[in-house]
Amino acid sequence: MGEILRGLDRERIASLRAAGTFFWVDVPVAPQSAGELGEVLGIPEHALEPLMALGPGVHRASKFHVDADHVVFPFTCFDEHGAIEVHLLVSGEYLLTAHTAPVSLPDLLEIEAPAGRSEQYLIYAVLEAMVVSAFAQLADVEDEIEKLQADALDLRTARIRNDTLRGITAQLTRLRREVAPQRGTFDRVADEIGRVEGLESDSERYFDRIADQINRLVDAIDAAADAVTRFMDLRLNETTYWLTVVATVFLPLTFVTGFFGMNFAWMIKHLTSPLAFLLLGVGGCTLGVLVTLIAVRRRGAPG
Repeated sequence: MGEILRGLDRERIASLRAAGTFFWVDVPVAPQSAGELGEVLGIPEHALEPLMALGPGVHRASKFHVDADHVVFPFTCFDEHGAIEVHLLVSGEYLLTAHTAPVSLPDLLEIEAPAGRSEQYLIYAVLEAMVVSAFAQLADVEDEIEKLQADALDLRTARIRNDTLRGITAQLTRLRREVAPQRGTFDRVADEIGRVEGLESDSERYFDRIADQINRLVDAIDAAADAVTRFMDLRLNETTYWLTVVATVFLPLTFVTGFFGMNFAWMIKHLTSPLAFLLLGVGGCTLGVLVTLIAVRRRGAPG
């Protein structure tokens, strides 16, 4: 499999191109570096323009380009800080990954380069590692969801959990927004890569595997979002249940206080001792609460 270069090493790139050796070069780019990329790697203007169209303000269709010798398309990988937009250029001589993040993708993705593999395998290995980085992000979110579910009965942390749930929902939304568009375009990308002039062919259907992984990733994100939604519904139902219990407890208290608050002549003349106050006033309220709690417990008991 080809050599991996970190940055535009002019002499080494010229040597590899002259020898006909396929390589991967990873380059953090800036708008002013377009001319240097075109010069060192021999990228024509019509492929260089979509390659440099990095950023959220550019329509996704403007980041895709195909000709006989090049395929340019966007992809996304993730590090501890979030999503990194990467533009890949596939040619018969090399694979180029361009991004604005101050990271080295070969180091971040930890790509292994076993000997004896095809040029298409190197492209596949890079794309697979990017998809795996997205799965790692999703796994972190799923760990948070699992922890919340384990703490679900601790009402003292209800406010913290609600804030965390909103954060988790936002993470899943951002993750899906980055990954889902790749599902719609990668089928064409896989087909076009196989048609690039000078790129070593391979009998393995590597890029179909990437498409399958992207589909599984999107489905897993949706499943995690459904789990969060069910958890939020459970919390809402639990809160409604306890509000109902409190309201039910106060219902007999309201009746007892309302009854003894009426100025019946007999009641005023006969309920004059402390014992009568304790038995009928305090005792009546206590009895009403106890009867209500017993009824609630029996209602919620299994079987």
